Amino acid sequence: MSDDIDNAADAGKQAPDDANKATNQDGQKKVYDEEYVNTVKAESIARGKKLKEVEDKLKKLEDEKLSETEKDKKRITDLEAEKNQILTAQKEKDIDNLILKKSTGKSIVDIDALMIFAKKELADVENVDDKAVEGVIEKILKEKAYLVSTSNVIPGDGNFGKKDNEQSQDVDALFGKMIRNTKGN
Repeated sequence: MSDDIDNAADAGKQAPDDANKATNQDGQKKVYDEEYVNTVKAESIARGKKLKEVEDKLKKLEDEKLSETEKDKKRITDLEAEKNQILTAQKEKDIDNLILKKSTGKSIVDIDALMIFAKKELADVENVDDKAVEGVIEKILKEKAYLVSTSNVIPGDGNFGKKDNEQSQDVDALFGKMIRNTKGN
């Protein structure tokens, strides 16, 4: 169709006498009136404009389709990354829960330290399950005995058990007690 546009433009540049004459298959010259030639030129120009509009619309649609495809690919990539983050966070929480579950009742003094040590050990383990966590905790407690309380600790005592369960006394009572002990000696 673009060839038709070029031909119509070339025909418009020819002299009016040449544009109105053409030859048929027998070699006879055909003569067209000026009105018919102008009508054909106008139709040709209109078709050329319409073709240009259609080509522009097609290019625009292809660009939109491409950009929509690129947007979809980016969205898919973002969603996959978000999914991986969620799965990683879920795995971390599952490991934390297993560590807490297996360390309950073992008189652990510092559970946070145990969690850190256990996570470090479990980083290399592919399938983290109850048995793996229990084995790691036992190993850590053997290597780091200071994580286990050796005496019965009353809650609120801190990390160390009380040696003397006497109530606190005022200064006068303590001084009197000290004097009585030194008199008898």
